[in-house]
Amino acid sequence: MKIKLKKAFINLLKFAVSVGAIWWVISKISIKEVLGVFSTANYYYLLIAFILLVISFIFSAFRQNLSFRNTGAHISQSLNIKLFWLGMFYNLFLPGGIGGDGYKVYLVNKYRKNGLKKNIGTMLVNRIAGLVAIGMITVLLYYLSGLHLEYARHVWIVIPFIYGFYLLVLKYFFKSFFRIHAGLFWWSMALQGMQFISAIMILSAFHQSQDLFDYLFLFFVSAIATALPITIGGIGAREMVFLVGAKMMSLDNELCIALSVMFFLLSAIISLGGIYWVFLPPFRREHVSAHHDPKR
Repeated sequence: MKIKLKKAFINLLKFAVSVGAIWWVISKISIKEVLGVFSTANYYYLLIAFILLVISFIFSAFRQNLSFRNTGAHISQSLNIKLFWLGMFYNLFLPGGIGGDGYKVYLVNKYRKNGLKKNIGTMLVNRIAGLVAIGMITVLLYYLSGLHLEYARHVWIVIPFIYGFYLLVLKYFFKSFFRIHAGLFWWSMALQGMQFISAIMILSAFHQSQDLFDYLFLFFVSAIATALPITIGGIGAREMVFLVGAKMMSLDNELCIALSVMFFLLSAIISLGGIYWVFLPPFRREHVSAHHDPKR
């Protein structure tokens, strides 16, 4: 009972932070101008951004299956994509509860019997590898942006340390995943690369051709912020980072928020497709086939 109350309190606190962050952002921008940015968008570029985002999610699914197979859970790529897509849907609608990651851990353990701890490890190492890739790209974008802080002139030196820390975490806390550290990292870089170009396409759709690296720098900093467990599914955190960063870098507040909201909307549209697998669970067909196998 105490555990349930604790979880409920934490989720309520996250919800409050999200609501507070959104309220603060709304109070600092012109909703009318944000809608104006949307109304003049080039839908051709938005379509390209959408396709690139789909590809990035496919790459993320491949990374997930690399981890699952490492635990002994032999899942076909097609089944894995269905499972990943279902998880995306649950993450969209249940970000504060067990969410998509928890449900994937449950399903894989139910049908592959490879161990809950191993599957939880899969989810964790995927996130760690993703943060490592985002961190490295963010550092590179800092040098390409117009933000030059006196105390951050040599921030490039953290890049090898980021990867070194990643290796140490895997070696001492997730030993079974250490042998696939390179694969996890490069799949993470590939999917972040797709999201990088997707963000450029969104900015192009909004007719923004200047200061691209400044906006992209904030985009990746905000991605780090959404990974912190302080809001419901990162809602509000990304927008706050964009707004604070926009002020520091003299960027357009409304364009920053439009970029953040559009990225979320495109991701949500893709995630909504996962509802199909709610009614036709990924493992259902192979489970039915097993029951009708005459050799059984």
